Amino acid sequence: MKQEILRLERVTRLTDGVTQLDNMNLHIFQGEIMGLVCINSHGKEALVRLICQNLPIHYGYVYFQEQLVNNYEHSSMGMNRVSVIEQRSRLVEDLTVADNIFVLRRGFKKYLIEPRVLERQLRRFTDDFGVEIDAGAPVSQLSFFEKCVVELLRAVVTGVKLVVIRDISNFISAADLVKIHRLLRHCAAQGMSFLYICNHHEEAFTICDRVTLMEDGKALKVLDRPDFRDETVLQFSCEFFRGSGAGGHGEAPRDGALSLSGVVTDQMRGMSFTAGRGECVVLLDMNNTVLSDLVRLLSRGAQPQEGEILVGGERWARDARRLKKQLGFVGEDPIHTSLFREMSYLDNLCFWLDRREPALWLNSAIRKSIVREYEPLVGEDIHAPDITGLSPASLYSLVYYRAHLLHPRVLFCVQPFSGADMYLRRHIIDLIGQVKARGTAVVLLAVSISDCLSVADRLLVVEQGRLKREYLSSEFPLFRAGQ
Repeated sequence: MKQEILRLERVTRLTDGVTQLDNMNLHIFQGEIMGLVCINSHGKEALVRLICQNLPIHYGYVYFQEQLVNNYEHSSMGMNRVSVIEQRSRLVEDLTVADNIFVLRRGFKKYLIEPRVLERQLRRFTDDFGVEIDAGAPVSQLSFFEKCVVELLRAVVTGVKLVVIRDISNFISAADLVKIHRLLRHCAAQGMSFLYICNHHEEAFTICDRVTLMEDGKALKVLDRPDFRDETVLQFSCEFFRGSGAGGHGEAPRDGALSLSGVVTDQMRGMSFTAGRGECVVLLDMNNTVLSDLVRLLSRGAQPQEGEILVGGERWARDARRLKKQLGFVGEDPIHTSLFREMSYLDNLCFWLDRREPALWLNSAIRKSIVREYEPLVGEDIHAPDITGLSPASLYSLVYYRAHLLHPRVLFCVQPFSGADMYLRRHIIDLIGQVKARGTAVVLLAVSISDCLSVADRLLVVEQGRLKREYLSSEFPLFRAGQ
């Protein structure tokens, strides 16, 4: 009989009068990788916090390792032996790998620390994992993948029984994600349990033993492996699966809004690709090395070490400062990094027009014309004096309609679906489709394929700074089959 590690039984939790968890049920057994696919983000943060700490609940019971640790009558506020691995690292950046794993653990009582002893101890675990990490390296010098491995090692060393893996594909490369999945299966075989939280069912299906679908803080259904099909998720989110918006022509572009030929930078090794007018191209960086170089190169008007760049047929080397004004950039998590909360919706919408002509957006006649054009799309939000109270969907609309208004020749979107729940991802797909419809070439820069193929016309797979393979939209099933 399997040992139960965690059980949430009909748990309801309210925060400031808002129901975060609604009659939530969740069972995780020893050695199991339980997936949690969040159809929307409501309740996700509350669930993680409750698993880690026995916070007050309004109804239900929480059992950890088959012991009642929390219920509606009494909450101890104590911490459970749970580790969380997410983008925000819980490691001490200024200490070494060995110090983070061994010295900071509960119960470490030595007054004299012998680095060689710690290195030998760490080597036993890294050999078991099949990875190489320098025990004396400062954590601040590690990659995201290496930090994840160190946090997993620390969980093993400290005897943690449950590890929460949260949205890991948002910040590590596709190649490293495969390695992480291998380590999770290895640890699960040794008896460790995992709650694998993600926003896409396809990702969960590749690694998990069972998957719980959650919406509005409530478990809708628990899927076993025989139920791991798109059709099963379809009945809980019909809107998400409507038309993809991909061009579907299956042809290479004829006109190049952007063209790179043999471009060499610190990370790119002879990169060549073309994005045509009104086309959406996904650049899938398997090693997460090229994207930052490409953004820095084009956003700053810098020159590559070798190779040629053409924007609208004009040579980048001849007038990069002018040509970069024809490019737009939507960064990762744009609603928190590229909007001005204290400014009005209209000011945020018009802000990029400065690239065409300084202070153009301050012209009252132009502002009135923009309101007339975008009010049917935006609604009453366009009159908001500030954007602090707007929903995430409305803020994403603002980000992409700003690009829509600027009408750049090429729009670069970095990890466009990072952190977005299922409904929000569907909304972003529609917004990108509207930008494409204006004739703008859209380049999605991604380390995780997520929903990129839903809007893409071509997929470019990059490994070690080089273009490895190109897929037309008609070949996307071939790519999925090879993943």
